[in-house]
Amino acid sequence: MMRALWIAAGAIVWALHFTIIYGYTALACARGMSHAVPWVAGATTLVAVALAIAIIVKGYTNKSEFIDWMTATVAALALGAIVMETFGLLLVPACV
Repeated sequence: MMRALWIAAGAIVWALHFTIIYGYTALACARGMSHAVPWVAGATTLVAVALAIAIIVKGYTNKSEFIDWMTATVAALALGAIVMETFGLLLVPACV
């Protein structure tokens, strides 16, 4: 069970990032606080990127095992997804 969670750690970080930034954006738009969306998205992205990089580094330090290699690869893909969804949020107006 712990191995499966370790392999999915990058995807879990991505899912939490996705939920927080889009959940907060919806809440902020409904409450009239759209000015705070870029700041919250930026802070959340920095934390998610740091966690994903930490998972990648930890996975690649012991890349002789398949589980660690797979963990680092999933985290690298999740890092790409985190960056791409943040670009979308920062380039398009939050509340239309």
